[in-house]
Amino acid sequence: MKRSIKRLVGMALLTAAFSVQAYVQGEGEPEGEAHVYNIDLNSLDIANNRVGGRTPEFTWNLGSNYVVNFHCDSGSIINEAISYTTKSTMQPSGNNRFKLNDYLDVEASVWIAGNVNKYIPAPFTNYSNRLRQNSCFSVPGGSVARVNNVQSGSRGKVVFIVTKPIINGINITGQALLDLAGDLGGQAIPSTPISRVIISSGLITVPDRCVFNKGQKIAVEFGTLPNAASKLDGNNYKQSVPIHVECEGGSFSQGALNIELGIQTTTASGTASFNHQLLGTLSNGQKRSDLGILLQDTNGRPVVPDQFYEMKGFYKNQGDWNLTAAPMANAGAGSVKEGEFEASATVVAKFQ
Repeated sequence: MKRSIKRLVGMALLTAAFSVQAYVQGEGEPEGEAHVYNIDLNSLDIANNRVGGRTPEFTWNLGSNYVVNFHCDSGSIINEAISYTTKSTMQPSGNNRFKLNDYLDVEASVWIAGNVNKYIPAPFTNYSNRLRQNSCFSVPGGSVARVNNVQSGSRGKVVFIVTKPIINGINITGQALLDLAGDLGGQAIPSTPISRVIISSGLITVPDRCVFNKGQKIAVEFGTLPNAASKLDGNNYKQSVPIHVECEGGSFSQGALNIELGIQTTTASGTASFNHQLLGTLSNGQKRSDLGILLQDTNGRPVVPDQFYEMKGFYKNQGDWNLTAAPMANAGAGSVKEGEFEASATVVAKFQ
């Protein structure tokens, strides 16, 4: 038995020793980690909150260079330009656009330095800076060329385009915009990010506005509940959730619109793991697997989280959406763990 363990350990160490990243010919590797550019959009306004409406162009210039090591293990590269490739976690959406979310697309342009010195619309692949001045000499044991004044990617422009009308604006925090990879000689498509642009914060504002319950937080208290799952069936311990809605400004000023409302879950509590038609619950910040919250309208129909419902009976873009909330246990749990619990969600609106 001891001999087998020693052999397994030896194999594991051997595998780890060869776990290194391989770079294609000419590929750039950032010195340390990818150089991160954090941009703050502050507040951008969309005056025309219709499909195709655009924010003013936002330009960033973070005015700093970074260091990149270019690999040439399979042969020397003499007096070549650096070519750049953009990558994004956002999905493409039409010509030179990315999909930010259900409401906005993004157009981004990146500054390419060298002999280009202009903004190039993303996405692009192996776009040369046309400055043929860098060389990498191949020698046994691995070869790199250190370029210490890379500026491409430090400047750029971004515009947001409406794909679906927005209400109350959109807050953008920690959104990865683009990664930039580089290759000396432009003979391969690099995959290693050498710089990264992140929207650290920003607010997209619109004139169209809906206010719920005069801006007051909607809180529901259930009091003391039994821990028997059979008693927490969604019918008992119901509490009223009155939601008064007033929409104004922008498109709402032109007359009555078809308004739809929904309950949007938060990342933390989400929906119940045992039934996604229920709001999820938390205890001490941890997701519970035994308890959810059932929402219903005045006719007893379930209001499913993250779905929209057309509002009937609104007058001048105002009205009420009266719901009930009731605790509902996982039927297979038998009993529910004692202790306080909470659920959180956001009332959201859209219009046509």
